[in-house]
Amino acid sequence: MARSARSSGLVLAALIAVQVLFGINYVVSKIVVAAFPPLVWASARIIVASGLMLGLALLFKRKHPAWNSKFFIPLIVYALLGTVINQASFLVGLHYTSSTNSAILNTLIPVVTLLIVTLRGQEPATPRRIVGFICAFIGVLVMRRAEEFSLSNRTLIGDLLMIVNCVSYGLFLSYSKKFLEKHDPLWTTTWLFIYGSVGLTALAVPEWTHFQMPVITQTLAWAMLFAVLGATLMTYFLNFWALAHAKASQVAVFTYLQPLVASIIAWHWLGETITTRTIVASLFIFAGLVLAVT
Repeated sequence: MARSARSSGLVLAALIAVQVLFGINYVVSKIVVAAFPPLVWASARIIVASGLMLGLALLFKRKHPAWNSKFFIPLIVYALLGTVINQASFLVGLHYTSSTNSAILNTLIPVVTLLIVTLRGQEPATPRRIVGFICAFIGVLVMRRAEEFSLSNRTLIGDLLMIVNCVSYGLFLSYSKKFLEKHDPLWTTTWLFIYGSVGLTALAVPEWTHFQMPVITQTLAWAMLFAVLGATLMTYFLNFWALAHAKASQVAVFTYLQPLVASIIAWHWLGETITTRTIVASLFIFAGLVLAVT
């Protein structure tokens, strides 16, 4: 019983840590993407992260899963869904749509995940959980100013790519869960990064051919370091580890904490005001999380 409670506490801590790191990354990534083309940076950071993760797996002498098709073939699909398609769709989609539209459409990730796991019979859609998802969803929409959302021909491509991003990640959370439960998290993350680096680099080839190295200021260097270590290495590893120990829908619903974390960081670092709207939205998000995960 105590071990189960400790395990649940570690999963909860991991999921919260992921959202804090991603929330910080919303601010930090603006610095990096202002200097690097989005796909070039996505390619570069995951290549570096792959090398670091491989080094950690070797340093800690983790036993490698069996070198057979049962391990390596599924990883191709999971890397496509969880790294290549979702990151590329998000970064390119962000270029073709408004920041408001992208922020709101990304709130579909937990909804899509819940729908997928329910249709596949992985998890029951209890009334309590549905109310929790709806409550958290409303909170995020309030915080993201859903009334400013607008569909137009100008943003159509970007909006569709954002939806592809949500569906891709929802499919990854659902289908990869059993695989992640069976295999060592360090080696699984390493190979997902390696496969992802190949896919993202292939997509970034046109940008790489015209790329010129920017001037690396101290601020940019720190932002790049955090983006690799914090927002890539730690977030992906913790998320994959948590997915092996928690329900896919629970991992997904915690993404609703990201806009709240981003708002707190913007208030602390950038001096932005915490409004009544933010407080009300935060209450909805927290209430929804409690209902959805308990």
